[in-house]
Amino acid sequence: MRDEPDDAALEEQLREVAQRFDPVPDWLLATAIDSYAWRTIDSDLAELVFDSEAEEAGALVRGGDQARLLTFEATGMTIDVQVSASGTGRRIIGRLAPPQPATVQIRQGCGRADLETDELGRFSGPLEDGPFSLMCTAGTEGTRVVTDWIAI
Repeated sequence: MRDEPDDAALEEQLREVAQRFDPVPDWLLATAIDSYAWRTIDSDLAELVFDSEAEEAGALVRGGDQARLLTFEATGMTIDVQVSASGTGRRIIGRLAPPQPATVQIRQGCGRADLETDELGRFSGPLEDGPFSLMCTAGTEGTRVVTDWIAI
């Protein structure tokens, strides 16, 4: 449809006008960033230690809809994840080590989906395209582990 305006171009123009005539003060931006960091202050951050997409890039292998494997490590917990195509969307399959009962929250944009692990620490569910993060709440103490955001 050639008569429709390009929303991305219009959005960029509006952003430039707002930045020029009513910029966000630097102190307010810094405060917002600092405040956002406090949202998970009581959570342990799980570090990405393996990403199959990064491994494949070094090997010059091209694949179609191959599954992406990710491993996150935190103090006392490892989260292994496989993201694969499923019909028109994606599916996430994961496992906590050591196996334990936990709630795994998939965070994407404004949406959240809670999954429960089985007795072997496994979980699975649908996943939308775009960045996601996992927040695992495990044990009787409610230990929380949060992964970094990963673009899919």
